[in-house]
Amino acid sequence: FVEFFRQASPYIALHRGSTFVVLIPGDVSASTAKMNSVVRDVSLLHDLGVRIVLVVGASDQVSELTKMRGGEVNFVDDYRVTDEAAMEAAMEANGKNQVLVQALLSRAPTISITRRHRDGDEDGAGERGMASNGANVVATSGNYIFAKRMGTVNGTDFQRTGEVTRVDAKGIKKKLSQGDIVLLSSLGFNAAGEVLNCQSFDVALATAIDLKADKLIVMTDPSHMPYEGNDSAERVPRYLPLRSAEAYLAKIYGTKDLNGGGGVNGANGVANWRWLQMEYSIDGSGTNKGDEQIVSAYSNDEREHLFDSIRGVNERISRFEELMERGLSWRVPHCPQELCLAAFACKAGVRRTHLVDPTVSGSLLVELYTRDGIGCMVARDRYEGTRIATMADWESIKRILEPLVANGAVIARSDEQLIDEVCKNYFHVTERDGKVIACCALKPCGNAPDAHEVAAFAVSPEYRRGGRGDALLEYAENYACETLATSRLFLLTTRTADWFVQRGFE
Repeated sequence: FVEFFRQASPYIALHRGSTFVVLIPGDVSASTAKMNSVVRDVSLLHDLGVRIVLVVGASDQVSELTKMRGGEVNFVDDYRVTDEAAMEAAMEANGKNQVLVQALLSRAPTISITRRHRDGDEDGAGERGMASNGANVVATSGNYIFAKRMGTVNGTDFQRTGEVTRVDAKGIKKKLSQGDIVLLSSLGFNAAGEVLNCQSFDVALATAIDLKADKLIVMTDPSHMPYEGNDSAERVPRYLPLRSAEAYLAKIYGTKDLNGGGGVNGANGVANWRWLQMEYSIDGSGTNKGDEQIVSAYSNDEREHLFDSIRGVNERISRFEELMERGLSWRVPHCPQELCLAAFACKAGVRRTHLVDPTVSGSLLVELYTRDGIGCMVARDRYEGTRIATMADWESIKRILEPLVANGAVIARSDEQLIDEVCKNYFHVTERDGKVIACCALKPCGNAPDAHEVAAFAVSPEYRRGGRGDALLEYAENYACETLATSRLFLLTTRTADWFVQRGFE
């Protein structure tokens, strides 16, 4: 218990004040046990200072209620055809889920805990502002999701099925700043005053993008997660850089759609899911195939999110709405929708997306407050450009290390030694716009196969104080664990010991 808190303490400080969007899909919310477990973890995240938007789907319940009422359950291209019977079922199921979540979040601590650790007045309202039942979580909901009718697509009238257009980000942020947990369902509202049945995945994605969320977390069964290799018995990777996730999806799509245009660059790929192309601009700084010419008024360092510079994100158009206007679709045919969602969200500016197994008790806490986690993380922040160094990089590495060698922070290496270590794949570099801006080496420690030394760790002076050192170190730790099967990392330093101690080294 004590050791867990010591390990978790850096993450508690890191996540405090962050905004997380947590998606509980319909197949998870249909299970009372899973819902109880996830909501309890969400409540604890809130207590630890995380700003939470909780999106709860109801697809399974809607199907069940529709059948009970004699209606027909009909899906076309993963979207439900929502007739009046299905609409009534959707409103009932989503309303039931909202009430259930609010009830679970109202759970109070036991009397023995409050008596031992908290003083309060007689009517139960103490200094911390707890409600009379002892609970301190306020869950709020509202008409935050704007949608439009899907209409008739390829001859299918989707009736009351809606497409999410944008999110009331201002309203949600206001509630989050007050300390509330914001509850969202799969229901959206249009300008005609209608309730529309949307998809919880679309709601979660739009919310995460428009809020510029730090994390999007999807509670999903491991069978829906990507696997390393072709054997489904192999374990889920703990970490996927955005480019690896894109390559994974492109490979699946290209393999299974050879007869229909073939691959991401085929006739179909150039349309809705052209964002999977590696060369597709993620910051709006250039011309994308099929897109308008973009003239940017911002420097590279100021472009932190996708398409900010297309027309300028302002009050009249949201980030998510901008993406939809470009005709992009986050769903890629034949690919797991959870990973599609994760990759698209990261490419659109969400720093990290986590796929977490809801069947494991406490999985959300383990994923967020331990170094190795328990789920699969897709990351788009700056270390996505980190890779193994090649011979073409050795002079750039030398340039970065020279100032540190001069002041004694890094040991001197001859050109021959540096080239030899690069050839042995010891060095890793962070690249930005074709320029190497940071480096580090992971060198074996003698005859110990499970130990490596972190050496020659450096960031170019003009790129310091931007989180790149933290990102490079986390990349190195993930690479050492996942690829090198390393259980121990060592560091020899006298000048920068404090920086590494603050990040978990002893």
